[in-house]
Amino acid sequence: MSHILCAEVTDPVELGDPIIADIYRFDPSVDTQARMERFVVPYHTRMSVFTLLREIYTHQDQTLAFRNQQCGRGICGTCQVRLQINGSKEKPLKGCTIPLQPGAHVIIKPYRENKVIRDLVVDF
Repeated sequence: MSHILCAEVTDPVELGDPIIADIYRFDPSVDTQARMERFVVPYHTRMSVFTLLREIYTHQDQTLAFRNQQCGRGICGTCQVRLQINGSKEKPLKGCTIPLQPGAHVIIKPYRENKVIRDLVVDF
């Protein structure tokens, strides 16, 4: 099990500043152009990029498309995205292995923009 994952808490305690997440949105069946959408998410203990996406899907926007399964060990690669954290250089990374800190600003894009099925889901 990943060092980031922990047992699900029913009433998680907010710690520190919220995370600002700008996420790539594109549905080829209805959109002519991709856009970025901003979410503000309360920070909870041991959040990863993947748990951030789950938090957004569960509590803010159930239309967000991403591969909502993971091995939790950084092996399978289904959670791979292109990521920038706090202005760092954009890199392809496995979302389940990337821890987030309170107050982080993340930009999340699909691993391959030319193979987008919807939002962060790509055709491998």
